[in-house]
Amino acid sequence: MEKIIVLGGKGGVGKSSISAATAVKLADLLPDKKILLISFDMAHNLTDLFNTEIGNKITLLSENIWAIEPDPNINAKKYTNNLITKMKALMKEMPIVGLIPQLETFMDTTFTADSIPLALKNAMFFQEILDAENKQSIQFDIIIADFPPTGNMIALFEIPEDQVKVILKYSLNFYNSIKEAVREFSKLFRKLIRPFDDYEKRKELGKEIFQMLEELERRGERITDLIHTIGSLRLVTIAEKPSFEEIKRARDLTKKYITLEGVHINMITPQSKKCQFCTNTRSIQLNYIEEIRNEFSNLKIWESNRLENEPFGLNGLKKLAHEVYGEIINPDDILNPKG
Repeated sequence: MEKIIVLGGKGGVGKSSISAATAVKLADLLPDKKILLISFDMAHNLTDLFNTEIGNKITLLSENIWAIEPDPNINAKKYTNNLITKMKALMKEMPIVGLIPQLETFMDTTFTADSIPLALKNAMFFQEILDAENKQSIQFDIIIADFPPTGNMIALFEIPEDQVKVILKYSLNFYNSIKEAVREFSKLFRKLIRPFDDYEKRKELGKEIFQMLEELERRGERITDLIHTIGSLRLVTIAEKPSFEEIKRARDLTKKYITLEGVHINMITPQSKKCQFCTNTRSIQLNYIEEIRNEFSNLKIWESNRLENEPFGLNGLKKLAHEVYGEIINPDDILNPKG
């Protein structure tokens, strides 16, 4: 893998469109490179942008572009069921659980992949895609990821570093709820259940869980290093105060995880002599554009006007790519932009 480009910013500023246009532009400039486009925003719209059903499968869109709109629940089951099964087995080895069937039913219905936090589900899938040691049939050269707004974006960066802590906290909270529920019963049945306490079985399960958590930690370290090394954050904004404030916050919160290399100012109102409203709107936008340029003067800044028509399909996305990137013919100007 050569580059991971992450698009972030406030909702509704065109992150998905810029992500898709970037993929299309790089695919044209680098026909020998395999490019994967991922949408982590809850409001997936890659299917609409490309006029192709994508969903929770890696889908070929052109000769060298693939895309996926991952379903976090499906992927959570795939990547966490084994761990959850072992943790439930360990909890069920608590002797008191065997005497209270309702607790076993409670664990089976509550402690599931569906109940894992959304950010953890997405992060585990992102790790699987990025992991250099995975066994995917397609090895991608460039990944372009459309991230959710800032709060959830931070979680996607944090979890590879602290994934084991997140899982342990989640598991221990659940364990404590079980423990609290059986506290009074355990006092009553302590002597009764002692002969049925299989310590060796619990010990073996504990070892297996520990080994799985160690592997998760090692994978998290690999992913964190990968994002630090080849990751590039691009913040997308429109020329309005809330969006401008959002990218300033995102810059400050992400600096420890990934290098910020550029800002996209999107959907600028084109100049018009016939529309007074457009002229007034553009005048306000120009003030914010100047503020954004000053605030991010050390970075590459791309500016794109609002298109007359929505950029649907490959042709529409090519028009947007041209609006954003102009006549760029050197892919390095996009992959490794200079301020």
